[in-house]
Amino acid sequence: MNRIIIGISLTMTSMFSYAGCESVLESNIGWTIVDSKTIDGYRKENGEKEDSFEGCEHGRVIYFRDGTSATCSSYGYQYAYAPTAIILGKSVTYKGKNFTMHKMIVEGNEYGLQ
Repeated sequence: MNRIIIGISLTMTSMFSYAGCESVLESNIGWTIVDSKTIDGYRKENGEKEDSFEGCEHGRVIYFRDGTSATCSSYGYQYAYAPTAIILGKSVTYKGKNFTMHKMIVEGNEYGLQ
């Protein structure tokens, strides 16, 4: 009986996880996954480095475990320790010049990057 309950629980968890992923993917049609990185922390306004992820504020620098960083261009609060960030890119042309826009998805939340 316990095995049946555990099986049903795992199936329901997988279904709910997929449902959340579906809405994130649907809102990003046309974007390309360019990288996957582990967030190592961010720089506070006073310049100190924080070892967690607390979402984005415009201008906040996010550090990744591979030694790279990115700067936020949007706002959103979230708390996580060493989450995975999926980096998306989309090429656009504006007034004859090519640009690549970037954003990241962290545990289902989207953040714009500069």
